[in-house]
Amino acid sequence: MVADHQSSSPASPRPRFTIGYALPPGKAGSVIQPPLEALAAERGMRLVAVDASLPLADQGPFDLIIHKLFDRPWRAQLEAFSALHPSVPVVDAPAAVDRLLDRFTMLDVVPGLAAGLDFPLSVPAQVTVSDAAALAADDPSHGLRFPLIAKPLAVDGSAGSHDLCLVYRAEGLRGLHTPVVLQEFVNHGGVLFKVYVVGGRAVCVRRSSLPDVPAARLADPDADASVPFANISSRPALDKGEDSMPPAAFVDQVARGLRQALGLHLLNFDMFAATELDDGGRQRYFLVDINYFPGFAKMPGYETALTDFFAEMIQVGTGAASFEKLESVPCNGIDLE
Repeated sequence: MVADHQSSSPASPRPRFTIGYALPPGKAGSVIQPPLEALAAERGMRLVAVDASLPLADQGPFDLIIHKLFDRPWRAQLEAFSALHPSVPVVDAPAAVDRLLDRFTMLDVVPGLAAGLDFPLSVPAQVTVSDAAALAADDPSHGLRFPLIAKPLAVDGSAGSHDLCLVYRAEGLRGLHTPVVLQEFVNHGGVLFKVYVVGGRAVCVRRSSLPDVPAARLADPDADASVPFANISSRPALDKGEDSMPPAAFVDQVARGLRQALGLHLLNFDMFAATELDDGGRQRYFLVDINYFPGFAKMPGYETALTDFFAEMIQVGTGAASFEKLESVPCNGIDLE
């Protein structure tokens, strides 16, 4: 067992495996729930909260570390711990997560996936604007077509990082805080597919999204030039049956490609099907967002998926298994509100 090589108190009996978690309070409270702890206990695993202010080596022994903390002191903690216990998996490496903390670079890997997919997949045209003066220039949209989604560049967990808005014309760009990512809005029927990736498992759910923007809305000078996402009403995703969902094999291809390209085990991504087909009459898909260690409590059956993942990662740490196979879990039509 991996933990046998770490110091521990012989007077403290424990389950066979110990999983240390270091998560923001809100994340820990939503994910580490009694049903998850009970399932883990049935598999001989105990979930233990890590105190990020204390040395990890003094809180073990651990067989697996999961986390969503990225400040420098915590990174130093992980580096020191991994140097002492290189066989203990750390999910995930902060260096791998860094790409997802920038809304522009997080999508850089998507074009590289396209060649091996069953359907066209791309990222809407986008630019990063770092200078507020550029938003008041003659071409503030930088050649992009309205409407645009304006997103803060940094994904730092603050309330401001979630302040997205839909911009209908140039006036709506003035006054935006920079740096900001401007991304073309693509009509997609008000339906979004959120895909959760837990190690080798991909689970897709359908949820409501922003409604399509008609051309008349863009031409209306009396309408608001921009509207915060929070003020845009989204309609419930219609239940159109399995035919309205992306094929499970395609979801698996994208999930596997992202997991391998990013070097991450716990993430989700947002994808939608464009209203218009491509020139060959095929359905077009767009990937617009990737998140590390998302709100798994909204994922159907997350307790079982995470428990299986913990067990598999511990096997990887002991050298008893590897993470090459992606298990297919068919998409379903559950709406996440």
